[in-house]
Amino acid sequence: MVQVQNREEVTRVLITMPWGIGDAISVGLSAVDQIFRNHPPGLVEIDILCNRFQTEIFEADPRIHRLIQVDKELFPTNEAGTWKRGLFLLPETRKLIEFLRDQQYTALLTCMFAPTFFYKLHIPVIFLNVKQVWQVITALRTYKDMPFPKIIRLCINNFFHGNAPASDVDEAILLYIRPEHAQHARQEIASIKEQAAIPPEQSKLLLVAPDTSSVITRPPTYLLAEGIAGALKREQRLIVDILPGYSDEQAAADLLHTLSADFPGRIILMPAEPKHCLLELAALIDQSDLFLSGDTGVMHLAAAEKKIAPPACEELVPRNAVKIISLFGGTSPSLYGYRQRAVILGRGRKEQAMFSPGVTKDMYDPKGQNLFDHIPPQQLTEAILSHV
Repeated sequence: MVQVQNREEVTRVLITMPWGIGDAISVGLSAVDQIFRNHPPGLVEIDILCNRFQTEIFEADPRIHRLIQVDKELFPTNEAGTWKRGLFLLPETRKLIEFLRDQQYTALLTCMFAPTFFYKLHIPVIFLNVKQVWQVITALRTYKDMPFPKIIRLCINNFFHGNAPASDVDEAILLYIRPEHAQHARQEIASIKEQAAIPPEQSKLLLVAPDTSSVITRPPTYLLAEGIAGALKREQRLIVDILPGYSDEQAAADLLHTLSADFPGRIILMPAEPKHCLLELAALIDQSDLFLSGDTGVMHLAAAEKKIAPPACEELVPRNAVKIISLFGGTSPSLYGYRQRAVILGRGRKEQAMFSPGVTKDMYDPKGQNLFDHIPPQQLTEAILSHV
């Protein structure tokens, strides 16, 4: 916890999270970084309102004063019809408002649709100015990079008149993990490499996340399978570990089935149970050589810079060296990609320049259309081989 002595001088900020895991990183942690840049040590407190899964992202972060965990059913999610929760408040939400108003926050940062809730809080809201809103819209329409974390940093600077502006390139987003996460990850990756038919000291591990929360962002099995198979044929040191799926549970099994017959001993499916917590998963990605996914929460976990709060044993310090390959279908890599940390495949599709699905994938019905048909498998193969 952040320790402060004179609460009368403290800037107190409430950050409210949209429902997703990626939001907790691109919105929440980006905001925490920028707020601390703009305030002297010990003179700011940050509380985060989030759901149970998102608390895993923040629980090891020493910069956060308090996590306020709420049931995600109180607020709009990606499910149809839940937008009404942002207008018509449940009794539990009204109780939450009373609690939050008593905390006397200086500022509020929000990226979810809940106007009635935020109006009743009576807390000054952090937001972009009109010129910056237009810059974001223009960037989306012209495929120009305007990373979402940078937008959040601009919001913070606007509100606090900060003298630590966001850079023109992607800023590192700090993600704190615990020593035990790093230790378990080292052991698990070593065990995975020992299972393969390749000496561990020679092997290169490609960790693959075949599942996402939406068909808009989930790469089809044929694309992953053909692209990975091409790399496996040409690089004998390469082994593949497939993360289990939880939205489309069949995605991982389909990829395993497609690849395992031709590459015995080199394809491994990670068990779905016991399920890794998010910080354990972040540590596993950090210990891998390559990471491949669509636009999903684990992509944001991969891109964040892992850190362990001191004191930390030197051998457990995160590597932050994994090579990331991100596949983009309908969502905008200009907003959600990390061009300084990843190879981004799939830029330029017309749907990415639209508000939906480019920004709000859950409002879009692809009607069976393959939103990844602009990415040839050979391009994925070459991207993998270039990082082995």
